[in-house]
Amino acid sequence: MIKTSEATLNERAGYVYRKLLLLQRLFQVSSENENADWLDAGEPARNLALCSGILEVLDDLAEQARVLTTVPFPLKEWRAGDRADDERWRALTEVERREVLSIVSCYEDLITWCESLTESSQNPSAIEHLKSERTRLARFRQEVGFLERRQISDIARINRPRSLDS
Repeated sequence: MIKTSEATLNERAGYVYRKLLLLQRLFQVSSENENADWLDAGEPARNLALCSGILEVLDDLAEQARVLTTVPFPLKEWRAGDRADDERWRALTEVERREVLSIVSCYEDLITWCESLTESSQNPSAIEHLKSERTRLARFRQEVGFLERRQISDIARINRPRSLDS
């Protein structure tokens, strides 16, 4: 792994996730007949119970780390020491937002055009690739929707009339 201070959120989460997967493997006990005496909790039944308990905790942590590896851009590029006023975290300007939406629309048109070409060829790998691109595009549209809602709430908060009491 790279230096901790230089690692992004995504790199850190991926690192933790891989380590947790290794630990899960170590504590996996497939049956009561398997030997978990290396834990030395006193008796074999207690060793198995301890091993199972540790595995449950590792499973929960691994799932949380896995979820963190799916954090979308730009948040996945966050690094320790980044400030809130960092240029990367600012909201898109209206011009930038329109440009992004225009590019997304053109990309969607391109996917549709490619799909019409592959209908006659029945190329399974091309069809599968286009389906995955549709999925990526839908995910991106959701992320842009989140950013737009955040921008609207930020504008509403700024424009909210202040009470005389505060």
